[in-house]
Amino acid sequence: MFPAKSENENIVLYEDNITFNYPRQLINKGKQPNYCLADFISSEGSDHLGVFTVTAGHGLKKLVEKYESNHDDYSSIMVKLIADRFAEASAEWLHEKIRKEYWGFAKDEKFSHDELIKEKYIGIRPAPGYPACPDHTEKDKIWKLLDVENMIGVTLTETRAMWPTASVCGWIFSHPESRYFSVLKNK
Repeated sequence: MFPAKSENENIVLYEDNITFNYPRQLINKGKQPNYCLADFISSEGSDHLGVFTVTAGHGLKKLVEKYESNHDDYSSIMVKLIADRFAEASAEWLHEKIRKEYWGFAKDEKFSHDELIKEKYIGIRPAPGYPACPDHTEKDKIWKLLDVENMIGVTLTETRAMWPTASVCGWIFSHPESRYFSVLKNK
């Protein structure tokens, strides 16, 4: 959790000399607003941005290679799938913990599995490379801020893919009107 403010299409972290840059939707939406992730952080006073990286990929490559060397494609696919799900579940768990314990605005929140899948909770968890922020280079700032490589051993490739696979990074926004959107098309 980092104290932050927005400045136009940017989010500035007060203490860490890091600025995240986000594009704004440039499509004609009539009277509807053209969103930018920075819209969901206050430009005045104090606000916070959650920043995270999680992984379930350590040891995965060796396990996949073992199954593949035995021509067990099914098990290879399944362990990759399960590791990806564990990484996503870790991000979901962290988001819930932040809503309930750190920000505290959802202390009594109880959602069914279907409601969680439909993201009925307050806040969003977008990631670099996805529709609201297609620029993968924003991951570099997350890596610097969290010292990801030293803390959990996840690295970025030249094209900003995370290694090991089954890793997830992103931001957590608490604004009650925050939503997922695409800067590239009308969604």
